[in-house]
Amino acid sequence: MLDWIKVAGKLAYDRPTRERLLGYRPVVICLIQSLERDAFLFVQPAAGRGAWMPPQEGIEPNCSIEDATRQCLDVELGISRNQMHYRRSVWLGRRSIPEREGSRDVEFSIRPMQGKAYYASLSRVAEDTPLSCNPAEVSAHQWLTPSEIRGRLDGNSQRKVELMRLSLAKMTGIEL
Repeated sequence: MLDWIKVAGKLAYDRPTRERLLGYRPVVICLIQSLERDAFLFVQPAAGRGAWMPPQEGIEPNCSIEDATRQCLDVELGISRNQMHYRRSVWLGRRSIPEREGSRDVEFSIRPMQGKAYYASLSRVAEDTPLSCNPAEVSAHQWLTPSEIRGRLDGNSQRKVELMRLSLAKMTGIEL
């Protein structure tokens, strides 16, 4: 009986769990702001060398957005827990996936995969923090000011551009 109460509580109060159960894969977009100036750490994903974006990480079941952010920064950039200052996170909304064959199901879902549920998190890191990029995830990284970010949006899909604009606006008030 106690286990069912815990499950009901998770469903009612834990949005990533609720989204997963409804067929949306929870993802956090990790905005990393410099401690010294108005700049953000962007990466070029290993798979798409023309795109520049903040690091992203799927949110595992029973994992908080803060823990997923820490895991992302550790795995992709080698930034440890004591080198980052986690600030906060916000809900960005759901995005449906285009119809395609063999789409991956979401683990522990009661429905087939519908799309992704996006969150944004804001962390602050010193620019002189040594980074060790995971070559399977990241091909390059760079600290970019908001005006430099605007100039790098062309290599991204329209969906990614929309998510970056929304996450920067909600987390920092910066309009791209």
